[in-house]
Amino acid sequence: MAAKTDDEQALFSCMQEFRSRFVSQSNEEISIQGERDVYKESLKELKEIWARKYREGELMIEKVLEFRKDVDRQNRLIEEKQEDIIREIAKLKDNEEQSAELAEHIRTLREELNKKKEMALANKKANKEKLKELQKSAALFKNRLGLEIRKLRGDKLQFVFRCINPKDLEEPFSCIIYFNEEGEYQLEGCDPPLECIAEYERKIRETKNFSALLANLRKSFAALCTQVK
Repeated sequence: MAAKTDDEQALFSCMQEFRSRFVSQSNEEISIQGERDVYKESLKELKEIWARKYREGELMIEKVLEFRKDVDRQNRLIEEKQEDIIREIAKLKDNEEQSAELAEHIRTLREELNKKKEMALANKKANKEKLKELQKSAALFKNRLGLEIRKLRGDKLQFVFRCINPKDLEEPFSCIIYFNEEGEYQLEGCDPPLECIAEYERKIRETKNFSALLANLRKSFAALCTQVK
C-alpha cells in the first residue's frame, strides 16, 4: 500500500511536473504568440505610418516640383520684364539722343533764321540806300532825257522814258528796276518788251554802272521805234 502510494505519488509528481511544463510551455507559447501579435500589429501600424509618410513625401515632391515650375515661370516673367525694361531704357536713350539732336537742329535753324533775318534787314536797309542813290542818279537824266521815276510797292522803281519816238515825244517807254533779297539788281516789266533785258541785268550786276544801264535802255527803246518805221 505504501509502495502504491509512493507510485501514485511519483505519478502525481510526474503529472504535476508535466502539467507545470505544459503550463509553462503554453504560457511561453501564448506569450510568444502575443508578442507576435503585438509585433504584427506594430508592423501594421508602422507600415501604415510609412505608407502615410510616403504619400506625404510624394505630395511634398509634387509641391516642390510645382514650386520649381512656378519659380521658373516667375524667372521667365522677370527676364521678359527685364528685357522690356532694357528696351524701354534704350528707347528713352534714343529719344533723349533724338531730342538732343532735334534741339541742336532747332537751335541751328534759329541761328540761321536769325542770321537770315539780320541779312534781310541789312539788305533791305542797303537796298533803300541804293534806291535813294538811283533816284539821285536818275534825277540827273530827268530834264535832259525826259525821264520820270515812279516809286512802286515793294521798294521798286519804274523808270519811264519819253522823248524817244520822234512821232510822239510823250509816248512812254518803261522798265521796273529794284534790288532782290540778295541785294542784286533786278529788271522786269519792260514796256514795250526788250529781248536784251537779261543781258542788261547781267551787266549792271557786274559793273554797277547805273548810268550805262539807263543809256542802254534808252537806246534799245529808240531802236524799237526805228524797227517800227
